[in-house]
Amino acid sequence: MTLHSSLVFLHVLSISVWIGAALWVSGDVSRALGLGRPHVDALAAQIRPKLGLDAAAGIAAVVTGALLMWEEQIGKPRLGLTVGIVATLVRLGVLAGMRRAWKSIAERLGRGEPVERRDAAARRMAMLSGIAHTMWLVALAGMVFPY
Repeated sequence: MTLHSSLVFLHVLSISVWIGAALWVSGDVSRALGLGRPHVDALAAQIRPKLGLDAAAGIAAVVTGALLMWEEQIGKPRLGLTVGIVATLVRLGVLAGMRRAWKSIAERLGRGEPVERRDAAARRMAMLSGIAHTMWLVALAGMVFPY
């Protein structure tokens, strides 16, 4: 296995993990909040690792992508790669917003306060999740289509 094929494999693996890690997070939070206790008690054990894996896989995608560009000696990336890189960085920023929204929910649940399904932080997580998935698709399109 060559360096190039190893980097491509790791890049595709990290991207695949990245899309799947937090795919259902906002829905899980919303459903559990709607069901109340004891369902919300299990949320922290589910959501925190998923958001952590999302961050790690996103960083791995950026690093392996940068290594691929270095290995292929790409000085000035084509427009699609540039769009993909920007969308990836935006996606990582959106993840930070999701983590803040989750932290707000988790703190209130930890204090024993009820959090409604349509709470502002839960709605923010749903909105940011949609933006994150859109950025992931934009990044994928930028990487795949030769423009």
